[in-house]
Amino acid sequence: SSTKHLSKKATWANMSDRRASLARLNSSSSTSSQNEGQIFQTTLQAILSPSRLAALDAVDVAPIPYNSYSFFSYIMSIHGRNFPMLISPLLALFLFGLGWQILFVYGLDDASDVQEFLASLDDLITPLLTPLSFLLTFRLGRAAVRFWDARRAAGKMVEICRTNIATVSVGFISPIRLRKRHKRKQQPQSHIADNEQDKAQQDKRENDGENEDHTEDLELLCEYARWLAVFPIAVKHFLRPATRKGWKMDVRYKKRRYEIGPLLTEEDAQNVIMEYDDENGKPTSDCITGIRARDPPLVVLNRLHELAYDVAHFTYTNDSSLFSPTPQGRAIFYQQIRDQLDILYGAYGAMERINGTPLPFVYVIHLRTFLLLYLFLWNMVSVATYGWASLPFLFLLNWALLGIEAAAVECEKPFSYKPNHLLLGKMSVVIARNIAQALKELVNDALFK
Repeated sequence: SSTKHLSKKATWANMSDRRASLARLNSSSSTSSQNEGQIFQTTLQAILSPSRLAALDAVDVAPIPYNSYSFFSYIMSIHGRNFPMLISPLLALFLFGLGWQILFVYGLDDASDVQEFLASLDDLITPLLTPLSFLLTFRLGRAAVRFWDARRAAGKMVEICRTNIATVSVGFISPIRLRKRHKRKQQPQSHIADNEQDKAQQDKRENDGENEDHTEDLELLCEYARWLAVFPIAVKHFLRPATRKGWKMDVRYKKRRYEIGPLLTEEDAQNVIMEYDDENGKPTSDCITGIRARDPPLVVLNRLHELAYDVAHFTYTNDSSLFSPTPQGRAIFYQQIRDQLDILYGAYGAMERINGTPLPFVYVIHLRTFLLLYLFLWNMVSVATYGWASLPFLFLLNWALLGIEAAAVECEKPFSYKPNHLLLGKMSVVIARNIAQALKELVNDALFK
């Protein structure tokens, strides 16, 4: 297949209607005309579609694989340091210090007196470093806590998706599995046929028992698995910025549609991807002119809630009172699924809270005001005291203090397209593979072996 070995770069570079057609994005996920074996295999192929998983891998910026046990690993690297935020203040401070030094050398007749006066201010400026140290420590500490809270919520999402598909699969398929096991146990106890006609009737009864059609049963379970696999993708779409450098709005829908692939029909995929309504009230993915009308994770979770009720209260094909769940059992089963879905609501809500609530403006602006004030005064005094030799050292010291604030900004909302942020695409791939593994081990063995 031409979509089997897609690199990250090729995934986006080759994005086109033709490539989308090859990936079967436009094929319907309807399984109404398939038998149970075909439904199961089609669902596994949709979940593990190589082109879909390649698209999810491609949406993340690869983290820097530094050596945790080495002080020298990547210490000279600029990549990953949030350097774009540092360029402006570092350049302003360097030019400020350079300007004072040029003024001392070429512009003032009594430069030595001015330098001596400025150098005497050091005792007044140095005490500012103490409150700034506390402010910077708290700032970076809170950013680190927010980062790990976000990672914990993302990990909880992965954990509950694993638990949920196992719970749903076992609870839904167990009556069928128990009925099949019971029939296999009854076979050795059946009477020995005395003639060819009795033997033929016995073989027919056994074959009928083993070849029960569970198409409708399996179709519901597979639909649930498809929507569950879409949930982490919907969370990623909601959390990450709507725009990205190098992306055009007209291909944004295609990129996101590529990640969902054949899991959903085109109509369902549009409901998940198109978060906005245009001026006429029609769904659109244009975040610039549209008005936000729906959250993708809620679209998926609302659908999963509906399917959860259907799964728990489903009337099985060839149902019998011996293996049919009791009303109390169905209620407990539904409550267990609903509790797990409620945890997914909580995990998604925690990431939404972190993404939408930066540290209060009053704290950040106070910190940055006095940090820059201190650095400008410190640079002026240091240049007056040590002259040209101070400039390279001041640049490094400015970088050290400004870098703390830049690192805090990088960590406090770890959901964007940066090497220090969470790999939400990779998590979606992990969840997809876990769902497929659960279906293979818990459903395939029960129905087809």
